[in-house]
Amino acid sequence: LNLQGYIMPRRSYHPFHYPFLASMARPGEMFDPATLMCYVPVVMHVICILTLNTIYRSIAAKLTDWENHRTQEAYNNSLILKRFLFEAFDCYVVLFYLAFYERDVDRLRMELITVFNVDSFRRLFLEVIVPMALHRKARDNEHPQDLDLDEYEPFDDYMEILIQFGYVTLFASAYPLASLVFCIAVAIEVRSDCYKLTYVCQKPNSERVNSIGMWKSLLKCMVWMSCLTNCLLFGYTSEQMMYFLPVFYTEDETGDAQLAHDKGWIAIFIIFGLERVLIIIGLTLQNLIPAVPEELKIQLHRRRFLLSTMMKKTQ
Repeated sequence: LNLQGYIMPRRSYHPFHYPFLASMARPGEMFDPATLMCYVPVVMHVICILTLNTIYRSIAAKLTDWENHRTQEAYNNSLILKRFLFEAFDCYVVLFYLAFYERDVDRLRMELITVFNVDSFRRLFLEVIVPMALHRKARDNEHPQDLDLDEYEPFDDYMEILIQFGYVTLFASAYPLASLVFCIAVAIEVRSDCYKLTYVCQKPNSERVNSIGMWKSLLKCMVWMSCLTNCLLFGYTSEQMMYFLPVFYTEDETGDAQLAHDKGWIAIFIIFGLERVLIIIGLTLQNLIPAVPEELKIQLHRRRFLLSTMMKKTQ
């Protein structure tokens, strides 16, 4: 953050300000925001995240082994939760810092755009270009047998999609275009995963499951949490509420807009009132839209009826 010029202390003391590093982000210095060198700290940030996640991967597996779960499902759920909590903290802590400590929506948007786009291009490179190059090289030498290929590991694919989904939902009001970029990246990754499963990795064993388990619960938690984060961005970080309700704000001596002395409770009421409205809308849609479509229910009932009829005839 210092190298990117995001930490500029307004007070005499700032817990995360390092003057030497912050000076390198000033105009004319090494990481001048007007030059391409400003993307070097972003790349360093992404590499740091990947390195920490790789280290914690083995730590989480060891901790889960020590818990000695009775079933494989319980083991997987515990491992997923541990890795998600660490990787989510690792990826989102900077964004939450800019949003709710610095309260600077412009820097939040810039950091979100750079990290989200750099991570999308990284996934495109590692999961599309690299597998294609490996397959072409192996095909030129000798066509490998399926047992000679690497095993397919879906865990990392699930985790990457979940983290990307958090970028899109938790900070949607700061970067609305993220949903479009995410859809394009996912569409490309679907085809790349098909290519990877066909030519680069071993064919995975199919397993019958009722749902995606813990991944679904984490997705739900992220959706409900996004109601709060986006409402706080609306009223606490950005100037969106000031644009719609200018009568609640006054200008101080420096020209900055501040909430009027007797209007703070109204702003808090609006922020958390909007959050409750979004939650009610979400719960309403969840109850109105059935988990199993009506046509599928009819087909399942028909299938059960035919099976029961065949069993009776057999008996």
